[in-house]
Amino acid sequence: MTATAGFRTLVSAELDELERRLRDVGRGAHPTFAATVAHLFGSPGKMLRPTLVLLSARFGPSYRDAKIVDLAESLELVHTASLVHDDIIDGSLMRRNQATVNARWGDEVAVISGDYLFAKAYALAAVLPKPEVISLVAQTVFALCDGELKEITGEPRVPTEREYLERIELKTASLYAACCQGAAMLADADAEIVATLGSFGTNFGLAFQIADDVLDLDGDDETLGKHVGQDLERGMLTLPMIYALDELGPVVGRRFLAARKSSEETRDLLKDVRRTSGIDRARERAGHFRSLALAVLETLPDQPERDALAEITYFATERER
Repeated sequence: MTATAGFRTLVSAELDELERRLRDVGRGAHPTFAATVAHLFGSPGKMLRPTLVLLSARFGPSYRDAKIVDLAESLELVHTASLVHDDIIDGSLMRRNQATVNARWGDEVAVISGDYLFAKAYALAAVLPKPEVISLVAQTVFALCDGELKEITGEPRVPTEREYLERIELKTASLYAACCQGAAMLADADAEIVATLGSFGTNFGLAFQIADDVLDLDGDDETLGKHVGQDLERGMLTLPMIYALDELGPVVGRRFLAARKSSEETRDLLKDVRRTSGIDRARERAGHFRSLALAVLETLPDQPERDALAEITYFATERER
């Protein structure tokens, strides 16, 4: 299954419009920002979040009249801005097989470009016709910031599974929930459907992030499009590492937590993780949240968009990049 899989078919026209809009975000702006926008949106990624927005809106009676593409664009800009800032914090040099903004233009330009994208996202959200959706966009950015701060300011110790899940719910799942819930609200869906889609988005996001953390340890650089073992290298422990330490013990845990490791030490620790059941256990946990997401979907009206949401759930958790 590819990023152009069947789940995009129902909303392909809106996605095409969104991709055109994203490429135009830098029009009329400072030339350097225009260049970073061209770099970021020249080859769109998986477009999972906008697809969730557009599919979720179809469960409301007003989806044709609502500013659904505006919401999709706003939330995709929020996501992209957060990635630009994350890459600065992490010192990442590659994403999607191309140089990050900070690698190509430097940290200063990357910070301002991320700020610019956030501002564009807020400008789009500000004119949405429902104040509660505008508030949801703002609350989502608060959650992303809280999740990032929990990650970078926490004491250097092995987190519990619960602490890890709380962090990724803030940093990742909150945005997926906003995509689904906000779209349904904007399209005047029933309150029960809005809540159901919010729950689906949360479980989808948890499954997605755990699967992503597995790929960071079990993938390869070329397929993944970024440096494998990056979380391990910088001492940021994810669920497969937490599980692996049940077998490897606290001494290895202290080595995991070291903030700056050599490439050789990272490779050795990566081998240690792969020798344990940690990765397989994390895959099972991702499967658990996927099952919860799919079970929630079963309570929605039986329409093609429900099947598409199920399909995108499998795609997001079984991908190789």
